[in-house]
Amino acid sequence: MTRFQLLLFFIVLTQLAIAQEQKVETLEGRVVSKEQEVVGVYVLNKSAKKATITDPKGYFTLKVALQDTLLFSAVQFKNREIIITQKILDLKSYIINLDETLEELDEVVLDNRTFITAKSLGLPNADVKTLPLAEREVVTATKWITNNKVGIDPFLNFLSGRTKMLKERASRDQSYAHSKELRSSYVDSIFSKSLDIPIDRIDEFMLYCEYDKRFDGIFKAKNELVVWDFLRQKSELFLKFKEE
Repeated sequence: MTRFQLLLFFIVLTQLAIAQEQKVETLEGRVVSKEQEVVGVYVLNKSAKKATITDPKGYFTLKVALQDTLLFSAVQFKNREIIITQKILDLKSYIINLDETLEELDEVVLDNRTFITAKSLGLPNADVKTLPLAEREVVTATKWITNNKVGIDPFLNFLSGRTKMLKERASRDQSYAHSKELRSSYVDSIFSKSLDIPIDRIDEFMLYCEYDKRFDGIFKAKNELVVWDFLRQKSELFLKFKEE
């Protein structure tokens, strides 16, 4: 074999190796999390400038190549990047776990007596009530203008169903907060003696009440007679339903 043939041989091998590395494959994966729902997570192939969004169960499909960089991003999770390796490509289904975004503390304890808050420091808008995380996610997902720039995220969130999902989650969280507050307003004996709800099923009964579309409106009315009449009606239905 001449030097020219040997050189040509190595060039061909190099080109084949490069082509193998750049071979585009379909990656089927699933995003999972212990804390949050995984619908609407953005999966961005930063190398190929392609992206997709997870379905209601966290599944996604995306074209990738060896050494591509994938970014997983969502309001409720910490961003995570991975590099596509041959091991990942060989897997039939790749699972990636995302960690929930930690909320910042609204105050810092310096000792047993001193608290530093936004209000104590005289910061602007210190008296403005902080929205719950789920409601802040809705605001972010539907915000058209950020830093004086018009974005298309609200449109994409609407099409993907992410906006609907976030609104439903915010509504559920609100109902749960109302349920906890209402639950703490009565001692267990009130539920067991006046409504015939077994003590070990009070939480189950409150969840049953949450699913009534009237629940949030009745709670916000702050009328004890209306609330009690509602609980009485629901208790009768709850006990009847459980007996069947």
